[in-house]
This record gives sequence, C-alpha cells and structure tokens, in this order.
Amino acid sequence: MDELQAVANHPIWHDGEESRGQYGYPVPATPWKAGRWTWRNWKDLAARTVVVNDKGERYALIEGIPEGELYERNGIWCAKSPQSHLGPFLHAIDFLVPDGTPVLAAQNGTVKRFYDGDNEWGDGPRFSDKVNFMDIEHACQYGEVTEYCHLAKGSVTALGIKWGDSVKKGQVIGMVGKTGWTDRDHLHFVVFRNDDHNSDNPLEGTKFKSLRVRFL
Repeated sequence: MDELQAVANHPIWHDGEESRGQYGYPVPATPWKAGRWTWRNWKDLAARTVVVNDKGERYALIEGIPEGELYERNGIWCAKSPQSHLGPFLHAIDFLVPDGTPVLAAQNGTVKRFYDGDNEWGDGPRFSDKVNFMDIEHACQYGEVTEYCHLAKGSVTALGIKWGDSVKKGQVIGMVGKTGWTDRDHLHFVVFRNDDHNSDNPLEGTKFKSLRVRFL
C-alpha cells in the first residue's frame, strides 16, 4: 500500500490510456439473469441490499459512499475507492452488486491464475492478501488481462475451472462474495496491460498499468 501511495501521482497513471480491446460487462445485464430479485433493477438492489459488518453495523451497499465516488455504468451503481484505486489500479471499477451475483468473463481468454480459498474480509489493507480473485489473459485483445476480485470462497473451483483453461465471453467464472479488503458487497474489475518493458513505469518488480475500459 505504501508503494502505491508513493507513486500515485506519477503522470503515467493519469494519461487516460484506454484498453485496446473491448470488453463485456462482468456481471449480468439484469438481476433476473442472476437468478434472483427478478422484480428489481441493479440500482434499486444496491440501495436495498444491507451489509452487516464485524461491528454489527448495518448499511446499504450505496450508503456512506461520498457523492463524488458514486457513479453509474450500464444501469449499475459503481464506486471509486480513493484508498485502493491508486497508481496502477487507478481505473479499477467497483460494481456494487450483492453477494451471490454471477461473475462473467468479459472477453474470450485463458485463465492465467485464480485463488478462491479464503473467506475473510474487513475494511483495511491488512485484509488485502485475503482476497479471492481471477486473472484472465486475452491474447485476442492485444494481450491485455482482466482481473475480478472479491469472489466467494470456492465459487471458481465449484465450476470445475482450472489454471490454463479457456473461457468464453459471458461464461460464468465465479460468484461475488466479500473477501479481502472491502466493507461491502461488490465486484472489483480492472483491465491491465503488462508494462514490464516500459522504463517510465515507476513500479518495482512486475510492472503493469490499469487502462480505462472500453466496454462493448
């Protein structure tokens, strides 16, 4: 986290670079396709779905998010996180959808890696290594990678998906579930470009850069 904050203001992250590939949305278009709440839309669901944190506090998915950090995409409430959407993660999108929502592959690709063995969550960076996630590499989309975070424990494994498997755009690859650093149900989605050969990238070790997503 300290490293991200140290490089957060570098101009490389703020140049507005878009993904070269185009991607579908990583959640179903309507709650009906998620198999529940058929009479509500996503925005209404976010306003009505209640989270209970480890302190027993209750709040809706959109409650407590500053107005400047809440926005709409494709009829879904989304949020920015000034704490974690920094530097190489600047263009991440948090889709505010309830736990149990199917997660869809945003484009054809290959499962580069995933982890779905954790079940812990909480509001702080100490939970960042508890997140369940999947990375899908899209060779047909100029080698870009999509990442899906805060997946439910065991939701990828239950589908029989393995590292190296090919997946199709729109295929269910897991379920939303509160794991890792989060204070509410949501899917954290980001498109990366491998930036290993870019000498301007200030990250140490493996270099990457999030891109503004071009959706289909």
